[in-house]
Amino acid sequence: MAHAILTSVMPAVIMGGGVFFLFRLGFFFFRRPIKTLKLMFSGASPVLELSLSLAGTLGVGNIVGVAMAISLGGAGAVFWMWLSALVSAVLKYAEITLAVKYRRFTPHAILGGPMYYMEDGVGGRFGRALAVTFASLCTMLSLVMGNLVQSRAAVGAAERILPVPAWAIGAMLAILCAFSLFGGYRVTSRVTSVIVPLMSGAYILISLGIIAAHAGSVPAALKNIVTSAVDPSAAGGGALGFLSSSALRHGVAKGAYSHEAGGGTAPLSHAQTKEKVPAVEGLLGLFEVFFDTGVICTLTALVILLAGDEGSGAALVYGAFTHFCGAPGGAVVSVSIVFFAFSTMICWGYYGKTCLYYLTKSRAAETAYLAFYCAFAAVGALVGEGVAWMLTDIGVCLMTSVNLVAVIILSRTVREETELAGLISPRKRRKSEE
Repeated sequence: MAHAILTSVMPAVIMGGGVFFLFRLGFFFFRRPIKTLKLMFSGASPVLELSLSLAGTLGVGNIVGVAMAISLGGAGAVFWMWLSALVSAVLKYAEITLAVKYRRFTPHAILGGPMYYMEDGVGGRFGRALAVTFASLCTMLSLVMGNLVQSRAAVGAAERILPVPAWAIGAMLAILCAFSLFGGYRVTSRVTSVIVPLMSGAYILISLGIIAAHAGSVPAALKNIVTSAVDPSAAGGGALGFLSSSALRHGVAKGAYSHEAGGGTAPLSHAQTKEKVPAVEGLLGLFEVFFDTGVICTLTALVILLAGDEGSGAALVYGAFTHFCGAPGGAVVSVSIVFFAFSTMICWGYYGKTCLYYLTKSRAAETAYLAFYCAFAAVGALVGEGVAWMLTDIGVCLMTSVNLVAVIILSRTVREETELAGLISPRKRRKSEE
């Protein structure tokens, strides 16, 4: 019941927040695309921060999540994934900008993320309450969305290509997670900077090959996506009925899980940047959403729809690639799932420990958490896929709602930083605002 209610409300929350910021920031990346692109990659060190953040977004959601959205909401869910990404990309820009603006520098580390712009930006008891709530949700969700869902998918994919029992695969994931996470931010970011480009490139190439070979069927697949999304029967109950339609609910929910715009996770990695201009770092968030949903999710969806097979989750994707390429195609998608899942696991381990440290200020608690997190990775094969995805949907809805409250309250600060970067013209302020 809670799951259905939250996923029904989620479209209005994300789309509403995105539209608010598009107007607040004057649609700057539509109006000034050239300047936006020039600034986007002019930062101090975009590669490591971008690879770590992309590791958190480029995961099972881009493959299994898309399949789940299609199997539950039909082809129309893909359209709503696209639209939610287009509208909500500005939310990722806003939250990353705030994270860089309000981060704290200590002799040993840079502390940043939604907790700090909630406590220092929003301020007062309310800001502190938001920060504690967000950090608690993120720590718990890291074990489900960042761990269980990923390890479950990785184990399932690995079993298709390796004659190894599930428990052994889970144990190996736990060991690899420990190696990456206990090495700190530098090791984590370096690992993801290798995995993300390598696996993204391989997955894109084979997907494009399939789509190119069946280019004649692509227009029909695209037409199916659009017509299914705006099917009049979806709005049978008026506006509320439309918002609760399966295509829209699962498209936006799985899209939010995939690109994580507005969810508050990307700021945790981008706060570590050497970039001094908050808005310049924030622009990388726009690229992440485009690459995540506009490229990877779209390729996955088209391959699935072109195959026309039935199924759910990883089995649907595996079947689609095997349909076109035989066993080698299935092997490529299985390896991609394993590596995408692993990169997401280590990224979310970093997110979880960062939020736990905010709550406890204890390095010992952080170490204990990482040990538990790595061990927890081994139990992924024992958890049902449906249960894990339901918990993930609920967690994403709650985290996004808490984060957006703070981001909207601080919208004036986001606009000021956008003005300082020269992306929009300064607005004439009334004397009462000065």
